[in-house]
Amino acid sequence: MVMVERTETPAVRPWPLVEWHDVLSAYTPTDRPTEGRLRTLRRNDIVSEGVQGLLKARAGRFSGKLSLFCELNLDAAVLSRRGLAEMAGQYRSAASTLEESLRKLLVEHSVQIAELMRPTEPRRREAWHVLLLFSEAVSEAREHLPPVPDEDAVPGILEARTGQWVRFVASVGTGRYDVPWQMVRSADLSVGDPAVLFRELLPNGNAVLRLQAGLDPRQVEQADDVDEELDPLEARALRRPQPQAARATLLASLEHEEPLARRVLG
Repeated sequence: MVMVERTETPAVRPWPLVEWHDVLSAYTPTDRPTEGRLRTLRRNDIVSEGVQGLLKARAGRFSGKLSLFCELNLDAAVLSRRGLAEMAGQYRSAASTLEESLRKLLVEHSVQIAELMRPTEPRRREAWHVLLLFSEAVSEAREHLPPVPDEDAVPGILEARTGQWVRFVASVGTGRYDVPWQMVRSADLSVGDPAVLFRELLPNGNAVLRLQAGLDPRQVEQADDVDEELDPLEARALRRPQPQAARATLLASLEHEEPLARRVLG
């Protein structure tokens, strides 16, 4: 799959890479994620292999290993949980193809996979560029995949926290949802961040919510190189806009935009 730049991009889309515990949480939301269960999913071809790399700490020292997965694995996990093996296989196969393309892109641009992870976010313009190219490729691949039944995706922004709840405001329409603060923390998000709220309707009428970090392509235009000697959380604090400013900028630009996806089958 060839990754090409596009002239028109949606303002908010899912962060294109996720960590292993995100995949397991999509597969079994009520169980504690373990690496042993991840190995089982890989062995059964439910999820892709992911892209491996090294974590860098202060002063350029390596502090461990890292695996990131194409976010299509989340859909593959949900579909597998529902017993829709054929559709799940299509998503997993697409994720594997995209991850192989990403490995080549990382080499071409001399970017490490750890630079693309949340919550630290890319520190260099080259990393932002790779992230945007990969995000566009994931969006293109999704257009050629069957929609996930009984699930919709709503892009928006985390507006404000009240006690143990955070108000999520959809970027289109008047949708407002209260999501648990613990869910926001688990997704490494905070007030003012763009995000995508996935709502999965179960046969019994209940719904499963999944909050995923959002990527605003305009972040690439605003990105400045950050001192690599900074601690990741310090670097993140320098980049993070004030919540009110972020909300105004995001919602103003999305006023007339269609939702990211309405992947609902009747």
